[in-house]
Amino acid sequence: MTEIRRLGAEELDQLSRLHTIVYNSRRDFTKEEKKDPFSYPPDWSWGVFDKGKLVSAMVEINYLMRFDQHSVPMSGIAGVGTLPEARKGGLVRAIFQKLFLEAYERGVVFSSLCPFSYGYYRQFGYEVACARNRITIPIREFSHLKIKGEFTQIFPGDDCSSLAEIHKIYIDKLNHGICRDFWPDDMAWKYFSKNDPYATGIHLFLWRNEKGESRGYIKYEVQKKNDDYMVSVTELVFKDRDALYGILSIFGVLGAQIKTFQWLMPSFLDPLDFINVDSNMEQQIILRDMTRVINVKAALEKMRRPGGEGEYIIEVDDNMIAANKGKFLVEYGPEGSRVSLSQRKPDISCDLPVFSQLITGYRTLENALITKQSGLEVSGNRETLYRVFTQRPQHLTEYF
Repeated sequence: MTEIRRLGAEELDQLSRLHTIVYNSRRDFTKEEKKDPFSYPPDWSWGVFDKGKLVSAMVEINYLMRFDQHSVPMSGIAGVGTLPEARKGGLVRAIFQKLFLEAYERGVVFSSLCPFSYGYYRQFGYEVACARNRITIPIREFSHLKIKGEFTQIFPGDDCSSLAEIHKIYIDKLNHGICRDFWPDDMAWKYFSKNDPYATGIHLFLWRNEKGESRGYIKYEVQKKNDDYMVSVTELVFKDRDALYGILSIFGVLGAQIKTFQWLMPSFLDPLDFINVDSNMEQQIILRDMTRVINVKAALEKMRRPGGEGEYIIEVDDNMIAANKGKFLVEYGPEGSRVSLSQRKPDISCDLPVFSQLITGYRTLENALITKQSGLEVSGNRETLYRVFTQRPQHLTEYF
């Protein structure tokens, strides 16, 4: 007998064993491991049980995500895996089917994940909707920056309220930014600042300007690469341009011991702004994250709208959530947007993956019409649609 449900605390050992096999990791289960204070609640995990044995599972992490200056519920998917003997049986799809329907009823608007295969997750409605630029440059590029302001190193257990205030402002207008004050007991910030720099080489600094105002912070790791050392930036958050370059000034004094600077930077920044035009830079676009809309109607209601008044009809095809499938009339004005089902001919038709890119502002409608091979058709009302589906800054700030 097959059963799909959330896990209980007594079943987490089965989940650990499954992940050990699926991800080809190693663990001695005869030895009791110290409890991780940052482990997720048991009921965030979903599983397929065959005759009582866990054979497929995934973790659904509860987040609050920024979307067009609204904070909306988002399900982060991680830990997806099926035991080898149970694969090719549609078990992951079966979990998603149940998870999506429950998430819809709970008011979740989006779901995001980091895929092992983009093609695999497209079948469940996910599409690339957030990218990063990994730049690698000589650290001497910062030698012209003189340290200004004040750097304060943050250690495990230190107060992170200043970081939290900076982060809140940083993500305000960034789609996919994660609200770290959503989890209780300041858990997200305790996890973020848990690394001992002496033991791990991971450093966290708060930056204050000359007036003593907290304006930015940086988290980076010093890694040995061949016979040289490299700085790898994990997170750089800033309130304005002065804060950005104030934070980067710390690397102006590290040239004697560090050779290379690497940053997995958000795509709304221009990498060329950080180097001399005659310098060498390695740049790689990392299509790390995928997103799918869980509730089409709610997303359309929250989406930014053009000035003035207008309307359009969009037809969406979602093969997993029946409530998302249909034609939606969107009427917008200064007071907000109203969304209702319609029987009229649609101005635009798209499948769920394309819709997820357009509504989050990952790409413009014009761009999608030029290059998207399938899943998108526009039959009228183009001027309005071009004003609606615009590109907006993206940055999924968490890793899961």
